[in-house]
Amino acid sequence: MVDIALSIAPAGDIVAVDLWNDAVPDFESLHAVRVEPRRWWLIDAGDAADAIAELVHDDGTVTPIGGGLLRATLTGNGWRALLMVGGVFDAEDPGFGPGDCAATVIHHVPVWIVPLDHDVCAVFFAVSYAGGLVELWTAAIARGLA
Repeated sequence: MVDIALSIAPAGDIVAVDLWNDAVPDFESLHAVRVEPRRWWLIDAGDAADAIAELVHDDGTVTPIGGGLLRATLTGNGWRALLMVGGVFDAEDPGFGPGDCAATVIHHVPVWIVPLDHDVCAVFFAVSYAGGLVELWTAAIARGLA
């Protein structure tokens, strides 16, 4: 039996920070995830967008992007196996954990995978692709990922 729970919710207030150089601002207590070499997502940071813009100043741009994204929260020891259904991402790599982010495609859907703990993972994807991906995952969980 695979231990996994799937919950879907709006992504919330994600602020994208695109930097023009390699200097990384001190995002302090914000949940910062590096999604590209010079692009950071600040999760649940919408209220701090103005302060972030002041921090970044002329070194980049700050753009709220959460409105078009959903967040799937995968809980349980089966989240890694579920991410390999419909894709070619090697989620079993023990080096992939909290603080990391991987961008890949699962079931023809671009996703950003953010491990939060050893048994919890957030997956971000466009609202427009939600139906197919959620259906795939729900069916895989129901059949024990076989």
